[in-house]
Amino acid sequence: MLAWNHRLAQIISAPGFALEPFQTLQQWQRQRLAENYSDLINQESYRPACEFFLEELYAGLDFLKRDQEVTKVMPVMERFLPGNALLTMADAFELQALSLEFDLEMAERLESSGTLELDIASYGGIYRSCGNRPLRERQILLIRDLGNELAKLVHKRLVVRLIRLMRGPAYAAGFGALQAFLESGVLSFRKLEDPYYFINTIYKREWHSMQELFAG
Repeated sequence: MLAWNHRLAQIISAPGFALEPFQTLQQWQRQRLAENYSDLINQESYRPACEFFLEELYAGLDFLKRDQEVTKVMPVMERFLPGNALLTMADAFELQALSLEFDLEMAERLESSGTLELDIASYGGIYRSCGNRPLRERQILLIRDLGNELAKLVHKRLVVRLIRLMRGPAYAAGFGALQAFLESGVLSFRKLEDPYYFINTIYKREWHSMQELFAG
């Protein structure tokens, strides 16, 4: 999953990449998500987890440094983190890569069509032109599965303790972006009043949005 993300990072940083349409698209999608989940964002116990999904997994170009750090410390993580924690991270990076793949394709369509601004009609048209419903479904199922795994993981005291103990050494060694990602994901879920309500709300709304977009 990290190798997949690295390949996408190379495409994004290559000369001639359609960066402006890509950023326009991602900004519009973040705004759409913020509006769709304003009821959760406005609740104190749900806000941190919302921000993790909106800012960490839809973070545009901010993922580059963090993913490079993960690659460097993966041997250490494999030794100290339990298997289910590593699989949860793999789901997070697959979700990120899949989302980036869709954004890259849609950005190319934006550029080729000369679309400078997005609204729901133009976004829906480009969304449908890219198609690939099975992978769109996979993207939303990953959100659900990742959320469910995080909800279980945060109750494992050893994992939470390890992440907290890593803070000082991680920042001292130059792995601050990775540490912030791990803390944001795990600790934000510990604050959720009802993690399964949160996860099911996102899953149902995103699935409904996908159906509506494909239906035109």
